[in-house]
Amino acid sequence: MSYFESYQQTVFFNFPTLSSPGVTDVVDVYTTNYLSTRNYTLVAIVTNIDQSVVVRLDGTLDGTSFGAMISNTITANGTYTYNVSGFPMKQLRANFFYENGGTNAQVKIQIAAN
Repeated sequence: MSYFESYQQTVFFNFPTLSSPGVTDVVDVYTTNYLSTRNYTLVAIVTNIDQSVVVRLDGTLDGTSFGAMISNTITANGTYTYNVSGFPMKQLRANFFYENGGTNAQVKIQIAAN
């Protein structure tokens, strides 16, 4: 017997560049009988890094209490891709969590969910 969710789709989110630690808008990745996701990709494009930045992908089941699903320290400019699977969530947000060694870093974040 196979299991098929006919309403599952892949959605993509592209956020404005963050120039200081902070979070993106919250996005819905679950809608009853329409959208159900459990696999997530976080793309962080970092420029002007001084020493390091920490980027996270936060998820919530209740719309209030967000927890880190992905958390990585980046030490050089570039594009970084991280993936987590098997974590059904209702909402996500990306988080430019911390900057070390200066205040020049720019972080552009994208999320894919399916």
